[in-house]
Amino acid sequence: MDLTELIAFQTVMQEGTFARAAEKLNYAQSTITNQIKRLEKELGLTLFYRNWEATLTPAGQRFAEQVDQLIHHWRYVGDIAKQLNEEEIGTLRIGVTETWADRYLPAILYQFRQYRPKITYEITVGNSDFLQECLQQEKISLALCADSESSHDYVFEPLQQESISLIIPANHVLANTQAVTIDELLSHLLIIGQSSCKYRFQVEKAFRTYEQEPLFYTINQLSLIPLYAEQLNGIGIVPSSLSVDDTYTVLPFPSVDHHLQIGILQPRRIKYNSGMQQLFVEEVRKYFKNLRE
Repeated sequence: MDLTELIAFQTVMQEGTFARAAEKLNYAQSTITNQIKRLEKELGLTLFYRNWEATLTPAGQRFAEQVDQLIHHWRYVGDIAKQLNEEEIGTLRIGVTETWADRYLPAILYQFRQYRPKITYEITVGNSDFLQECLQQEKISLALCADSESSHDYVFEPLQQESISLIIPANHVLANTQAVTIDELLSHLLIIGQSSCKYRFQVEKAFRTYEQEPLFYTINQLSLIPLYAEQLNGIGIVPSSLSVDDTYTVLPFPSVDHHLQIGILQPRRIKYNSGMQQLFVEEVRKYFKNLRE
């Protein structure tokens, strides 16, 4: 039994046919078939009924309950072997929100690189909902984002409270004010992130007690919101961690109760984290601890 056979079994189970599994893994169908045959021979079990749909046998169903853990354990053992080499090497797949990708992650990676220079990174940037989907699909192994509402599927460690800011261009009528009310915002064009952004939910919640609906222009790239606010004579609404040019007036969003917790999100089902990932998490914790001190 080896890792490729386990992954082949998992993929056939997920895709439903040998042909689709072969296509997903970029193998010939015969390769997938042979891998499953070898696995069945080693286990002494028939895992699939051989028909158009790759249906699990009762024994296959029992094996399927363990295959995710077997794959994670196999990768964990591989990570341990790498750590026993001269220097730890490998790849960390990290998800991060757009604002943190700009403001915090480069400094964290720089510090971590000082004592783990051989590690490479695959960084995925997106909003918290998107990053949670990536975790679910195992495209990334951890995310720096907001907490998941599916708390039973994930382990969340809060690091910092994220507030919400108003970004007002210099030529806007409200640019020289010290504070802005919800009533005043209802009279202006508001530039905001897409509906799947968790901070937008908090903003919309603040408007619910008013009969008049706000006029939102939605942009999925938060870093463009200040530019669009300036060009359209509007007001940007962004997470406070977004880096903004000092030509803009930055004010707190007029509702002190609307905040988000941002931190480290990892799948609960993964028992074995690589040594690299554990060390990286420690570096992230240390970075934010230093920020607070």
